[in-house]
Amino acid sequence: MAHLDRLEADISDGETEVLTGAHEAYLDRIIAWRQELLRLKRYYEQLDSILDELAENDNSLLGKQNTRRFANLGNRMERYLNAVQSLRESVAQLREAYQSQLSIQENDLMKIFTVVTAVFLPLTLLVGWYGMNFVGMPELHWKYGYPAVILVSVGIVAALVIYFKKKKWL
Repeated sequence: MAHLDRLEADISDGETEVLTGAHEAYLDRIIAWRQELLRLKRYYEQLDSILDELAENDNSLLGKQNTRRFANLGNRMERYLNAVQSLRESVAQLREAYQSQLSIQENDLMKIFTVVTAVFLPLTLLVGWYGMNFVGMPELHWKYGYPAVILVSVGIVAALVIYFKKKKWL
């Protein structure tokens, strides 16, 4: 049971760490816990099965006292098996929490990419428009054409940044 208690404490500590920030190392720990718990589950299931067979004492080779001992051991194995199953469920929930943390981080990154794209898209359109250099474009020959395009570009960026800050996207 001491091993299960240590494992439970490790899983509990891991849960706290995962909820404070998901890192790749946690996935390895979660997988290791799942494998260890699966190994323990199989072990306790086999022991429980053997002890149940011995406790039944079908061929009457064992005395009542030994039969009782095996029945008690079988009950203990069932408790251990239930504890392992509970820990397996905790690890499954921990894995879901880890994946949720990763999704949140990914969503934050996608939000940043979206904001950057939204800021540069109008500027790209503006540069593409004025990069055509058609002869009949009056702004090309205007004395203040270049500063006007720069001011419009800065105004667009400023307006979008203000908008995104109001929406709390930045």
